[in-house]
Amino acid sequence: MFVGTTMNKSIEAFLDILSWTPLVRFIRTYRMQQLNERTAKLRMSKKIDSVFERILRYHSDLLS
Repeated sequence: MFVGTTMNKSIEAFLDILSWTPLVRFIRTYRMQQLNERTAKLRMSKKIDSVFERILRYHSDLLS
């Protein structure tokens, strides 16, 4: 777990350095893509939680 965190921080630091080069357009595109993927995952997770909550609220008698 610690190695993965360290690796992610190293990659982020490397991307920060590269963002001051002519590669800035590619770095920005990559980061926006990563942000959009994380956002989509979070939204899907919230939707799933909402569906489960509704199932539990309306059909808890059937689940026990």
